[in-house]
Amino acid sequence: MQCPRCKGRMFAEKYYDFVRSFDAWKCTSCGELLDSTILVNRARSNNTHLG
Repeated sequence: MQCPRCKGRMFAEKYYDFVRSFDAWKCTSCGELLDSTILVNRARSNNTHLG
């Protein structure tokens, strides 16, 4: 996967909080982090619909 910010390489990583775990993509160059919640919130703020 290619980073939308810097076009660097992204890799899948598992994150944990107190209640759950989730998968996200992290850029090796700039540190951009993307998961499903981030993508939905960005789509809402841009007034676009997913799907």
